[in-house]
Amino acid sequence: MKWLSGFVLQLLLPLLIAGCSDSAAPAPPAVPEVTDADLFRLQGAPSGWVFYRLREDTLARGGNSAHPDRVRTRYNPKAASQLDEAGRVRAGAVFPDSSLIVKDVYTGSTRTVVAYMYKLRAASNAGPGGWVWSETLDDGTPFIPASEKGARCAGCHAPGIDYTRMNDVHP
Repeated sequence: MKWLSGFVLQLLLPLLIAGCSDSAAPAPPAVPEVTDADLFRLQGAPSGWVFYRLREDTLARGGNSAHPDRVRTRYNPKAASQLDEAGRVRAGAVFPDSSLIVKDVYTGSTRTVVAYMYKLRAASNAGPGGWVWSETLDDGTPFIPASEKGARCAGCHAPGIDYTRMNDVHP
């Protein structure tokens, strides 16, 4: 009986190894990288935005936010699917891929910085939570590049709902 199991192993082992060969496996699909320019272009979409608490006005800097002065946060339709009827992020929400959250940062009445969180788990530059993080100046010039994978952002955002902080910073 022992010889039979050894024989079966000798017969099947080459087949198993051949079946696991990398040459037989299809190549994985290319993983996209989301650039700062892509995010700047996406934030310029003319309609479909839903604003935090359903209000387009700016909010004063909240808590220990790294975003100075005043902010206005908007969600593309995909991200807005995770807001409740009052325009706040639902407890336990998990944003689907292609969700874009844009925080327009104002100094006085001038938009000076645009901060982005774009959920795309497969992006090669996705950081914690599957988010691509970036900040640009108002003209689109990278300020905190997406290539950093959220290194300067995610630590502060980690306690939030799927890395979002609006509900606790601006209740």
